[in-house]
Amino acid sequence: MTALLRANDQSARPRERRNWKLRPFSAITLRRGPVQNWTAGVLVLALLAAFLVWRYAPSSTQGAASIAYSDAAQALSTRQVATLTVTNDGARLVLTLRQPRIVNGNEVRSVETIVPARAVSLADLERWGAAGTVVRVIEPHASTTERIIQFGSLLLVAMLLIGYTLHHRGALGTNRFAPSPASRHLTLRDVGGAREAQADLRDVIAYLRSPERFLAMGAHCPKGVLLVGPPGTGKTLLARAVAGEAGCPVIVAAGSDFNEMYVGIGSRRVRQLAKQARDAAPCIVFIDEFDSLGGRRGRPNRSGEEEVTLNQLLVEMDGMAGNNGVVWMAATNREDMLDPAVRRPGRFDRVVEVPLPTAADRLEILKIHAARSRLAPDVNLERLSQLTVGHSGAELANLLNEAAIIAVQDTGDVITNAHVEQARDRILLGRVRSGMVINEQERRLIALHESGHAVVGMVACPEDQLHKITIEPRGRSLGAAHFSPESDRHLHPRRYLEGIIAKALGGRAAELVFLGPDAVTTGAGSDLVQATGIARRMVAEFGMSDTIGLVSADPQAQGGAPSGQLQGEIDTAIRALMAAQAARAEAIVRRHRVAVEALATALVEREVLTAEEAYAMAESYGVETGRGVAAITA
Repeated sequence: MTALLRANDQSARPRERRNWKLRPFSAITLRRGPVQNWTAGVLVLALLAAFLVWRYAPSSTQGAASIAYSDAAQALSTRQVATLTVTNDGARLVLTLRQPRIVNGNEVRSVETIVPARAVSLADLERWGAAGTVVRVIEPHASTTERIIQFGSLLLVAMLLIGYTLHHRGALGTNRFAPSPASRHLTLRDVGGAREAQADLRDVIAYLRSPERFLAMGAHCPKGVLLVGPPGTGKTLLARAVAGEAGCPVIVAAGSDFNEMYVGIGSRRVRQLAKQARDAAPCIVFIDEFDSLGGRRGRPNRSGEEEVTLNQLLVEMDGMAGNNGVVWMAATNREDMLDPAVRRPGRFDRVVEVPLPTAADRLEILKIHAARSRLAPDVNLERLSQLTVGHSGAELANLLNEAAIIAVQDTGDVITNAHVEQARDRILLGRVRSGMVINEQERRLIALHESGHAVVGMVACPEDQLHKITIEPRGRSLGAAHFSPESDRHLHPRRYLEGIIAKALGGRAAELVFLGPDAVTTGAGSDLVQATGIARRMVAEFGMSDTIGLVSADPQAQGGAPSGQLQGEIDTAIRALMAAQAARAEAIVRRHRVAVEALATALVEREVLTAEEAYAMAESYGVETGRGVAAITA
């Protein structure tokens, strides 16, 4: 056992290979990776190019002694010049004299002079030629130094572009998927809730700790573990916890790391990842956002390169090379997008569901995050876990973090319940828009609208408890009547869904009763979206329409898109359902008109009403709020 652990520890260390044999430059570049040698290669090639340019540069007319233009003109007019060489821009004249002359103490036969650009005309050339001088016109030659600089600069830019391209193609470096440091590992105690998921992962932890026990029984660890669940439920945390519990390295990658525009790079990175995992075994390979890599083959807008990359992954997981000691883990919230071959035995053969946390799970998560915060005694985590139905672990962590930020801005020493309430309102509704000015007429209209939501919700949907009513402008809303269920629900009866629709239409019903049909406003736009969505699902998915009956409009059930006749019947049934609940909401508002108006008046005066204040006021005016109704769980 001790020898096995020592061998595993040595295999987890980075392996260093040294080869002191002399190798050509190209071999060094290919074996060690251009990332270490391409800069030196650029320098060597640039020096080589400079030497070639200096050695084989064409000869030029440079080196002639310089004289004044007046002396050159006199020599031309007196026919002392045998040959005249003019650059094509006319800025430089080189004269070969018939007889040598003394210039600056030296006897020379070739002299030069500089004239303004394009100062020499065709007539001057013809005149000098007629005087017996051989006239040549040549291209201006750059100096050897200028040639070296120009050529070297171009070569350097080209090599930089090549190096940049190779770097982004993934050809540079061999440690793209390095094991994550041990400081990033967690334990299962750091992950709140997810009891079933943790139980499914304990087998993997036990195998990585002592694989010989499983091998002795002829058992093999699952080669692949697929973590499936909504965003923010802790899939990545679970992978880190498995690595921490097992005490083995974990190589982290993302599905997008394998998607490139260059052909062959994705499959090359898969091979590289698999090789690093086998060298570090036992270890864990974790691929986050796996749907971008393991998506269904053959679907529209999927390139051939993506399919080749997926094929390479499937081969590496269940191929001839073997993967003993390597556990592949992946996380996705789009299980429906995965290819069927991904989930067959021998690949990702264990699917671990990571659902949204229950009330008990939320309490555990809140306790974990609260241990790092300074909470006041009035913060009731158990009550907070009941008020955050449907929240993921990431959302709960964000809630306490926002509360801590508000406490710091409030220069407080601890996080109070008021800070938590402000953080919850900020996350759900947005920040208060203090600079927004609303006139009294609109404030009264908003108060009536939200009071209508509150009263209709109390009567038609008593299962959801009112949390608060506010007409403070927050985010995109001008007010809100916030309801929250008291406990987790898994099945929703028809009367509950109809109550939600009626509650959503309660604001428009209040406007209609108090202001008339010609004065209704655009405030019910988002309410109609919510109510119509629920009504459509009731009719087209849940079979809760007497007109449509027990028929599903899902394309899989219909063998494609539903027929036009069925779609028309569904639309008619949705309108009928919406009209019935709108009439129900209007009847409730008319029956409790006094209570709605009293709540609206209080909102105009105070802007915010707590749940206890709203319930007490409504009950004082005869509203049957339904408080005490047991939560529906089936």
